[in-house]
Amino acid sequence: MKNTKQRELILSELRKLKTHPTAEEFHKILKKKDNNIGLCTIYRNLESFYEQGLIGKINTKPAKYDGDLSSHSHIRCISCGKIHDIFFSVPINKVEIEKLGYKLQGYKIEINGLCSSCAKTKKRREKNV
Repeated sequence: MKNTKQRELILSELRKLKTHPTAEEFHKILKKKDNNIGLCTIYRNLESFYEQGLIGKINTKPAKYDGDLSSHSHIRCISCGKIHDIFFSVPINKVEIEKLGYKLQGYKIEINGLCSSCAKTKKRREKNV
């Protein structure tokens, strides 16, 4: 694909973020830098960058995008949907994977739980019941 200023802006700004925005959330962020950038342009380029392996994608509804390609996983709040990066190693049994006929290329783990804010809210609700 042709390298345009908007494509460069999309990629560089996503890589700066520590959050995992949806295309619409990212559009709001980029409108402050380039008022002419359209939502369709954001969607098209995020998907293209993901397909090229330049960014990550978290398969939520709607999808969220990750500009950090370092080796990490995610923890997601099952109540509010907030996502954070987590960095830890997990022992992977390569022998078991190879027995299935696969060659391990990498892995990502998504952990689900309640963030501290949602846990406090849940505790308050349970207290009031």
